[in-house]
Amino acid sequence: MYRYLIIESKHDINQDLQVILSMFSDFIHIESYSSDQHALCIYYNHDTDIPFKDIMLNMMSDILSDLRIYVSYRFDQKDALESHQKSIKTLLKDIPFTKYIYLDDKVLLLALGTTHQSILKPLILRKYKSDQMMIDTIKTYLETDQNMSSASKILYVHRNTLIQRIDKFQQVTGFDVKVFIDAYLIYHLIR
Repeated sequence: MYRYLIIESKHDINQDLQVILSMFSDFIHIESYSSDQHALCIYYNHDTDIPFKDIMLNMMSDILSDLRIYVSYRFDQKDALESHQKSIKTLLKDIPFTKYIYLDDKVLLLALGTTHQSILKPLILRKYKSDQMMIDTIKTYLETDQNMSSASKILYVHRNTLIQRIDKFQQVTGFDVKVFIDAYLIYHLIR
């Protein structure tokens, strides 16, 4: 399972590169990293519940620099991660730097809304981007006010089958459509 962080700075990030790497190496095992003038990408391969936003706030006060971080969801294949990362770097350019310190897929959907839907849809839905059965399942579940019984009747599936589909969707995308904000974001993405 692969994950990555993109840490951006308004200034030359290479000046603070060692401080940033040492700070993050205390919390995650860094597999590798790459950097350019204003961004650092850190690659790691485990799930973590680390509050990256708090780390960034502490780091910004330590090095007296404006930073922001994008935290990716997990990937099964490294080539999928690289493709995703390239698209995310493009999208981050359209989000004002000072508006968010912490970004993930949910914040991207909130910040960009429908302006980049053609780019966001495959990034967020991943393997379900062309799976009409899953899209219809999620859409029906949300349109029935997240009522499992009503949605399963409309879809002609057992209630447990519907629960399993929703759980699989969450595992792949990181969006739990049983939670209001995730449901809202996904519904506007797939409608």
